[in-house]
Amino acid sequence: MAKRTRSEFWRKYREGVLVVALIAGAVIYTQVQSPRYLFKLGNPVAYALSEEVLTKEDIITLTNNIRTLNGQPPLKENLLLNNIAELRAKDMLEKQYFAHVSPTGQQVSDIAKNLGYQYRIIAENIERGNFYTSQNVINSWMESPDHRNNILDKEMKEIGVAVLKGIINGAEMDIAVQIFGLQLPPVPQHKCDVPSKNLLDDIELRKAEIDGLNDQLYRMKQELDAEKETINKDRISTYNDSQKIDSLNVNISAHNIKCNWYNRALADTNSKFIMLESMINEYNRKLKEYNDCRLLN
Repeated sequence: MAKRTRSEFWRKYREGVLVVALIAGAVIYTQVQSPRYLFKLGNPVAYALSEEVLTKEDIITLTNNIRTLNGQPPLKENLLLNNIAELRAKDMLEKQYFAHVSPTGQQVSDIAKNLGYQYRIIAENIERGNFYTSQNVINSWMESPDHRNNILDKEMKEIGVAVLKGIINGAEMDIAVQIFGLQLPPVPQHKCDVPSKNLLDDIELRKAEIDGLNDQLYRMKQELDAEKETINKDRISTYNDSQKIDSLNVNISAHNIKCNWYNRALADTNSKFIMLESMINEYNRKLKEYNDCRLLN
């Protein structure tokens, strides 16, 4: 072992003390800067407790974790149940209440029916407060027998969640809503018959034919009206002139023949129009049946 003099001892001692002091100072500075401490050197400064953002995704995940731990299958997230949960949370904030039934008498089952969620079972958990973490929300529900039963209900298959921050009775807080559901079994599928395209094509052809006949009738009506006006003028100017009278009678006879043809064409057009209306009504009836069938499916 090497021998040391007294002066060497004190020199080594002072160097060791200096190193320890530097290390201690660095540790203290690092710890003071850490947000886990509620003070800094100099004037004390208070810090707020850290708070995570509460999300429906975290609450759904934590709910399914608890179900798994208790031997129940996980719930499937349902977007419609998410919407129902959000409507419930917004209603509580807007109407300033905290209950399963709103001041207007509406509850989760009413909203579900309005939005078309066909359920066999539906249940709701609600909570309010300052929770700081999603796990705290779940813990609060699990401490209540009724809420716990909803979370662990083996019949439930789906879940929807909403978490909103707002003010109730002057205090800012979180409103959390869980909706659990079991849908009714789907209605058996029915074969929906599409309206015949041939019928639709026949309707279009019949409409085009009637449009053409109407154009002919319109032109003939104009000719007949012009002839009638001419005949009326000729009647005034005959003055017992036998030649003019004979010519007028020929014109009247030809005019009457045209009138008879016009009337037959008009009757035929009207008959075809009635048939067209019947075809259109039949097509519309089949189209309605098809659309109703699709709604049921």
